[in-house]
Amino acid sequence: MKKMPGTLPSVLLAAIAVTSGAPSAMAATPSELMTKGKLAADLGDQLGAEQAFSKLAADAATPESARAEALVRLAVVQRALGKAQASAGTFQKAMQSPGRDAQVTRLMTLALAGVVPDRARWASEWPKLRLATRSGSPAPHPFIVWPGPRPEGVREKIPARDPVTFDLEDVSLASFLFSMITGGNRMPDGSPPRHSPRQLPGFENWPASYVSPKATQALDVVIHAGVQGQVTVRASNMAWNELFENVLASNGLGIVLEKNLIFIARADDLGAIERIRGRTYDSWPIDLLLSHANLFDVLSLFKGITDHPFAPDASLQVCCVNLRFTKRLAFECLDLMLVAHDLAITRVEPPDSKPGMAALRISRLADARGEPVDLSTLPRTPNAKP
Repeated sequence: MKKMPGTLPSVLLAAIAVTSGAPSAMAATPSELMTKGKLAADLGDQLGAEQAFSKLAADAATPESARAEALVRLAVVQRALGKAQASAGTFQKAMQSPGRDAQVTRLMTLALAGVVPDRARWASEWPKLRLATRSGSPAPHPFIVWPGPRPEGVREKIPARDPVTFDLEDVSLASFLFSMITGGNRMPDGSPPRHSPRQLPGFENWPASYVSPKATQALDVVIHAGVQGQVTVRASNMAWNELFENVLASNGLGIVLEKNLIFIARADDLGAIERIRGRTYDSWPIDLLLSHANLFDVLSLFKGITDHPFAPDASLQVCCVNLRFTKRLAFECLDLMLVAHDLAITRVEPPDSKPGMAALRISRLADARGEPVDLSTLPRTPNAKP
């Protein structure tokens, strides 16, 4: 067959026709576009990520759940690009999206608060979360409002805005709070920690270079035994006191801060410290740092501060004690530890005691019987220290 000058073979023409009509057929699927956006974000290509997530969120064919996720990821990218107004608006769209489920809400909460509670607590709380924006701020700053009472005045009481970065999944809540305040189990003198948080399950990624803010370095710390469960923390260059407040609020916790002591407990347990408020003690000052310690081992450290032997109930919860004391009187330290574990101390007459020598029974408050003991009324044992 004779070819006309300037014409193309019919096969090639057909190929061009197929290719030119292929964009809709060859367009990336929502899953592929999501992967593309995530990869771009991971590689630092924020503009590429913004383009992918924007297209995914705007496409009517995108499933609702994928669109909600795309909106969250788009808001994060916009924030990184300095588009604060756009980012705040996109977070709000994600919050209102009909496709927002527990997983998408978790992604958004980690992006804004840097923390989520353990999965059991999360299952009941995620539908109750709200999104708000701080008034008076020069740029929109959306934040998560947790259900229940918020811890009051945390940022004012601890004005530490040092930027911190953590990437920890399902770690002990009490251990994280203790390590966050103490700089990874350090005494205020800055000496190396005896036990690194990295020795605890899940803390393998604990930043070795982490140092707590000066505002917390000299604080004594007591954590109530009711602070339980796990927490996931993913924060990048977040202000220390903002993250600390978010950890407390997301787990229904509060603090009492007075006389250089921070007491952390569930909101319902904060009143426990009232049992010893106003007491004045006569004993020696001691330094003590204990993380994840056995209760019986801790009690043994206080032998010698009084002539009365201790008789702890065998049924007591034995783990876990988290506290740090610096130059605090020994009887007060013991009282604070008892308060933090809802324990009572009463006088008893053990069978093997000397006549007239009462022992000090340590039991759960609900099991206490007999005469209660106020440790501030006990005299120190001469020439003896714990």
